[in-house]
This record gives sequence, C-alpha cells and structure tokens, in this order.
Amino acid sequence: MRGFSRSFAVHLYLHSSKFMKNLCFAFIFGLFLCFSMSAQTAELNIIPQPNSMSRLKGEFKFSFKTKIVATDDAGRKSAGILNDLLMKNYGFKLEYTDQPQKKNAIVFAQFSTNYTPLDEFYRLHIEPKNIQITGSETGQFYALQTLMQILPVNFKGEAKLPAVDISDAPRFPYRGMHLDVTRHFFPVEFVKKYIDLMAQYKFNQFHWHLTDDQGWRIEIKKYPRLTEIGSKRTETQKE
Repeated sequence: MRGFSRSFAVHLYLHSSKFMKNLCFAFIFGLFLCFSMSAQTAELNIIPQPNSMSRLKGEFKFSFKTKIVATDDAGRKSAGILNDLLMKNYGFKLEYTDQPQKKNAIVFAQFSTNYTPLDEFYRLHIEPKNIQITGSETGQFYALQTLMQILPVNFKGEAKLPAVDISDAPRFPYRGMHLDVTRHFFPVEFVKKYIDLMAQYKFNQFHWHLTDDQGWRIEIKKYPRLTEIGSKRTETQKE
C-alpha cells in the first residue's frame, strides 16, 4: 500500500504540474491577446468608452478639402454643428453638399425606417475614402463628439485619422451633471462652457440649482419679487 500511495502521489504531482503549466500558458496567451487588442485602439481614448470599437486597415486624410455630404434635414443640422465645432477648435469650416462623393468626405445618414435603435445610438465608420456617420439627429450629435476626440489637438492643415468602426449607445438613458449657483456665483461664460463639456462627454441632463434658503439667483422679469424678496434672507450680511 505504501508503494501504491507513493506511486499515486508521484502520478498526481506530475499530472498537477502539467495542468498548472497548461493553465499558466493559457493565462499568458490570454493576456497577450488582451494586450495586442488593446494596443490596436490604445491611441483612441474615447470618453466614455464606446460599446464597440475595432480598428480597420488604413487611414483617412482629413484636410481643408474634405467635404460634408448631407442629404436631409438631420444631416444638414449635423453639418452645421460640425462646422461650428471645427471653427471653434481650429478656425475653419468645411464645404458641404448633397451630392455623393467618391472620396474625402464626411457622410451623414439616418438609419432605415425598419431599424429602431435607441435614439442616442450612433455608428462612426472611418475608412480611407470616407467617414460615415449614421444615426438619428441625437445619435449623429454624439458621433460628432466622438469624432472631435479623434481629431488631433494641433491641426495643421491635414491629419491622418486611423480607420476604425465605432458603434455606441448609452448604458443609462438619464445622465446628469449638477451645478449649484445658489451658494457659488459663476459667470455666464462658465455656465456655457460647463454645458459644452457635458455635451462633449455625452451627458444629457443639466441640473441647475437655482434656489435654496440662501436666496433666489436668477432674475425673471415677469416675477420681480423673486429677486426683490427671495434674493436674501434675514441672516444676509450684505444687501
């Protein structure tokens, strides 16, 4: 029995060692795959992280000569928003048309009528010839926020954008940020910048804390007594 036990123990040890080696190999191989996949999209730090993002072959050469293709009202509105963002960040606008372009174009399109995704769902498909932005009007807006994160900060006439296919929809329908102007005063420009940053990161609800026991902080001409009486309390030290 002792010999049998010793033989069984040796066999079990060898079997366990082999199993552990295979397990370690599988673990290392899995890490390698994860690192290789993440390295392909490491330069695309999209916030928030999209549901799906896969790198494609090639690059899209974005320049002043790139055209915007918009064939419906939603596309034309999105084209205007894109040009506003480009003017604000880089100081130029792109020409847009309703005619198809073979290359060097940003194309806006809505989903077909038999496709009913979430209203905020979008697809951003960048390939060497064109950039395709698909979604509802809201979805296209969020696709533009993603595109602006891919564009380089320092644009000097031409930029090579990596070919990529991105599909995204928010996990939560209600995504809010809060700003308290009752206790802390902020200039109008700060509030506008705050809302712009919210849109950039795809928040869709703005919580504006306008009143508390400290006072009412916004003037409504139709209700002047809100500010005449409600702007201060008995403990207020300065009128």
